[in-house]
Amino acid sequence: MKLSSILPRLLATAALFVSILSCSEKLDSTGVCAVLCPAIGGEVQNVTIDAVVIDTTVPSLSGLGTEPGLLLASRGDTLDARVVIRFDSLPATFIPTGDTARAIASVDSAYIQLRLDTTTIKGADSVTIEAYDVDTTANDTSTAAVLALFRPDRFISSQIFARAQLTDTVKYFISNAAVLARIQSRAALRVGLRAVSVGSTQMRFISTEGSFGPVMFFRATPDTATKPLTVSPFSKTPVGQSLLAANLTDYTVIAKAPPPAPPSILSVGGLPAHRVYILFNIPSNIIDSSTVIRATLLLNQLPNTGLDATDTVALLPQVVLAGRAVTDPAKAAQIIGGISTDTLKLKPGGSGVTNVELAKAFTLWRTQKPDTLPRAIVLRSTAEGNSPLELRFSSSEDIAALRPRLRISFTAKVPLGLP
Repeated sequence: MKLSSILPRLLATAALFVSILSCSEKLDSTGVCAVLCPAIGGEVQNVTIDAVVIDTTVPSLSGLGTEPGLLLASRGDTLDARVVIRFDSLPATFIPTGDTARAIASVDSAYIQLRLDTTTIKGADSVTIEAYDVDTTANDTSTAAVLALFRPDRFISSQIFARAQLTDTVKYFISNAAVLARIQSRAALRVGLRAVSVGSTQMRFISTEGSFGPVMFFRATPDTATKPLTVSPFSKTPVGQSLLAANLTDYTVIAKAPPPAPPSILSVGGLPAHRVYILFNIPSNIIDSSTVIRATLLLNQLPNTGLDATDTVALLPQVVLAGRAVTDPAKAAQIIGGISTDTLKLKPGGSGVTNVELAKAFTLWRTQKPDTLPRAIVLRSTAEGNSPLELRFSSSEDIAALRPRLRISFTAKVPLGLP
């Protein structure tokens, strides 16, 4: 089925979903007591069922360069993340104070201003940030082609930052000669940044997608009275693909990532980032003929003792809004809506049973038939694409005691008219 034919249905489902969430009550509020009243709703029943039909790990996000952050890291043999910023359109002229426009013949005090999320900094040692010319005619999304350009003959400049210099605004001074050469040859300036440190280092800059992205400044004359020129990131390629070109104005390229989880394990987060897609088969009498008081997905967390095992990952459950026409779990996992404003905070190295609340998903499912809206959810990290941290869980391929299950508390359907 073509996407155009299912789009109206998806929009209608999304509108209904928003309406449901806007008027639903909190489960822990005093309003629940009316639902639990045996005289009105009947006795509360509690069941734990193996309801998972499909559970699988799928790629997250919609493509290279869509992340709101730019991860720069050098973590030994564990993680090597670099940043690419494209300045494909450079000014050719400037207007001196009290004069007319003239061609740029010199460049002075060129730097790239980067907004840094200081909460993401790891490592107490100083860090050297090296810049390389990564302009190439190779495929724009080829990681191998870009990484091959971080070599001595492509070196532009470097700058050392003490830990105290890594504030929320970082000025990375770049070679004036390199900028001038690109201006005079009318070539693109594509800068690849790499971190080098004695110890482990990691930080995240804000990308263009996250607002307050990188900006380059320089003066076209040594005269400090001349106002600096401002150049924002811009990508001219791929030609004819404006959306992808916009995403590639700045992006993270992964040279080395922590080992991925085995295929039989569900993983959330990591690099490249992943989500978990879970499709349920829930008895119709529970959804259609009952009032669900509480619904909890029981997951068995497996310890991931790799990178930053004691740090925290915010896990967010979301309901899948894709209809049955979208049969690929990876594609369905991109069409989602929120069912909770609260995140579940877990440590990658943790283990044991994890409870994920899904009651609001049941509220939506009760209004839609399963042949219209499958009973599916997605688990994702709120920092996906910006953090190497990865949570791992047992899948339905594990032994029965460790598989994902649903624990549901419900009662006879509450009559209309209750608050």
